[in-house]
Amino acid sequence: MAISVARAALEELRGIAAAAGTLPLLASASLAAGWIALAEGDLDRARREIEDAVDRFDQTGAPFEAACARIDLASAMERLGRADAALAEVDRAIAELTRLDARLGISSAQAVRDRLSPRAAASTVTAKDTGGLTARELEVLRLISSGLSNQAIAERLCISEHTVHRHVANTLTKLDVSSRSAAVAHVAKLGLL
Repeated sequence: MAISVARAALEELRGIAAAAGTLPLLASASLAAGWIALAEGDLDRARREIEDAVDRFDQTGAPFEAACARIDLASAMERLGRADAALAEVDRAIAELTRLDARLGISSAQAVRDRLSPRAAASTVTAKDTGGLTARELEVLRLISSGLSNQAIAERLCISEHTVHRHVANTLTKLDVSSRSAAVAHVAKLGLL
């Protein structure tokens, strides 16, 4: 029963966010959708929704909210068996919360980090192995490799075309390549496609 009430509240929030069209409300709706997906055990959907929330909070210039959402994203990644990615998100959250001097948030994030550390050490895939790419950036590259345009990727992932463009630009910078095809080739060599 509680989940149906949460879904109804989410639909109301999505309606308000769509009508207002502001990134903070859209980010909040994505985050709420991620929480519900986590509660339902739909971990991949939870990861996508929370990643969108992080992206939107970042675009909005809401660092505290983005950092808190990263902690939730770490929980989804951990449950997906991706302790390395979870640890990377928590580390980013801690760095931002430290900059903001948000002590309670730091304490919460550190508790998650402490829980993840032994698992991350045992993980076979590291941030170095992924070229420093986030899970979302890898997901975008996989879709690029299948021939999709930025617009088609945005529609598939339910994010804006601008967000896709930003992921591509970040990927090109991280991999130090000049084209989408070079990025795909680089990641293919790593065996990540």
